[in-house]
Amino acid sequence: MINPVPANRPAPPVAGAAAEWDTALRAWPRAHLLQTHGWGEVQAAAGWQPHLLRVEVGGRLLPVLALAGDAVLPGLPPRLWVPKGPACGADDTDAWQAAAAALTELAASLGAASVEIEPNAWEAEADALLRALGGPWRRGLGREPASTAVVDLRGGWEAVLAGMRPQGRRNVRLAERRGVDVGDLDGDAAVATLARMASETASRQGIALPGAAHYRRVLAAVPSARVHVARVEGEVVAAVLAAAFAAEAIYLYGGSTLQHRERQPSAAVHAHVMRGAIASGCERYDLWGIPPDADPLHPWHGLRQFKLALGGVEMKTAGAAIWTRRPVLVRAIEVATAARAGVRRARRRLRVERRVGRQDFA
Repeated sequence: MINPVPANRPAPPVAGAAAEWDTALRAWPRAHLLQTHGWGEVQAAAGWQPHLLRVEVGGRLLPVLALAGDAVLPGLPPRLWVPKGPACGADDTDAWQAAAAALTELAASLGAASVEIEPNAWEAEADALLRALGGPWRRGLGREPASTAVVDLRGGWEAVLAGMRPQGRRNVRLAERRGVDVGDLDGDAAVATLARMASETASRQGIALPGAAHYRRVLAAVPSARVHVARVEGEVVAAVLAAAFAAEAIYLYGGSTLQHRERQPSAAVHAHVMRGAIASGCERYDLWGIPPDADPLHPWHGLRQFKLALGGVEMKTAGAAIWTRRPVLVRAIEVATAARAGVRRARRRLRVERRVGRQDFA
């Protein structure tokens, strides 16, 4: 068990701190991968400052990972973000209020412009969570996907297969018949392969995905993270990075080539991940993010259909509880963030147009 420290003090870098933190986190009903010690290390490398808060709740110790950062211009104060936490149940008012008090102290010490709590909770629980927090909190959208697809693994593989939509079940079986091989990769080969697959997918879709350095950090910091691949005739054509924590496996990153798509390698590799998750005792597989509705014109409509076909049940999250501590500064940050996002979109669009132009004249 972790020794209690004041709630607004970052955890000291002592030996065994990661294991102790994660062990304490698992004791809570809504423990999530994004609240683990390792995920804090991943986010630290991405520019956030992690704060590991030990919150006392009636003799219980509630670990809360809070990330400070996201200021887009020099001199602006940070925003504080709690991804998929705290890990207490939606009806645990004492824990929610204790966590809110700890975050209030931390926000004051950092001069944070705002605090965003994005719980591991669903839409039906959002109002109850706001009531438990009390005070100045309001409901917001959150940073993580608002809708996701979750596969129930508790009945075993045959039950998962039976729960798939007919198209998903056909795809998995077709991949088996057509000789798609599945397995895992380690080390530099895993990083390089995943980066190549993700780069091809990002280029096709006109989206931004992390690069090799980020995948290497995730694999190093998150003990359960693995790269799973599908091969056709010895060639890797699809790759997935997934991790598990507290009985939940999560699809984090992935990609594929256009080669041999008719053999359904993507369905095969996700089936492989689910079988492994079941064997390790996981009860759920979160396919992590789908479009919010079934609009066929949405650019990710095909992704939505693919994940739901694998047996994923559409779930809408509770979003975030947001406290705007310094409204004027928050507005300045939002304007700067919007401007930066606009520049990034323009650059991505230009890259896509150039790529299409090269293809047209190839």
